Amino acid sequence: HVALHSPPMSETLFQVTHTKIQSFQRCRKQYWFSYVSGLDWPPSRDTPAAIVGKGVHRAMRRLCETDHPEDAEHELDAYLRMPKHHEAAPGTEYHRLAFEILANGIAAHESIVSEDRYAELSTWVPSRSRGITIRAMIDRADRLDPDHWLIIDWKTGRYDLDEIVDAQLDIGHLALRTSRMLPAGTRVTAIGWNLRSGHQRVRELNRDDARKTVDYIANFAARMQATSEFPATPGPHCTFCDWRDRCDEAISLDRTELTWLDDDWERAAEPF
Repeated sequence: HVALHSPPMSETLFQVTHTKIQSFQRCRKQYWFSYVSGLDWPPSRDTPAAIVGKGVHRAMRRLCETDHPEDAEHELDAYLRMPKHHEAAPGTEYHRLAFEILANGIAAHESIVSEDRYAELSTWVPSRSRGITIRAMIDRADRLDPDHWLIIDWKTGRYDLDEIVDAQLDIGHLALRTSRMLPAGTRVTAIGWNLRSGHQRVRELNRDDARKTVDYIANFAARMQATSEFPATPGPHCTFCDWRDRCDEAISLDRTELTWLDDDWERAAEPF
């Protein structure tokens, strides 16, 4: 749900998202392809794990909206039966996994007692003095009491990198404070909740944290805008990059020989 009072996005401000920041940090050539080149984005690569994740997220949204598990189960079932999602169709191991994760999600939902809740808050957070606008979103927000909110980012993967989860929660915190116009004294508990493992990454956040998040993103955005060289950083992430087929470094990655290791000093240093 997008809040009615969300500030409008401005075309004159540099647009920042969590994905955009991650792309710049991961591989500057990927960032160039996605945000600088002007090329049309290639179709996304829907791996079985991605299909499961998207399906469970859709089901958890339905559950948050109606409080009826059968609505969530039907949403997931219909999604996985789509022909394009045949790798996670009924009878497959991924289909079984998806419903196992959803069962954990239903239990998580039933454990939360709140006064009100919102599914998929999304808004733009403009900071005109810094020249940026941040796309902020979070999977779920609950008002526990007038002075305390809970936000959740659902996870479905085998494992999560803590620093990436923290960054997502910090941006989700901006979505809540902006869209719900929270008073300065309202505290927010932010959780990255993995529905496969049950692990919860918890952060306690206040208004000053939100301000510092915007400061950090503005400083990082300034660096992105000033960058003029975009070298590739090939690695395991190339497997999942939508631009892989257009990237010479990704294509040649498997053929690369580390001939520089033939130097005596490199062997002696044993870098690996």
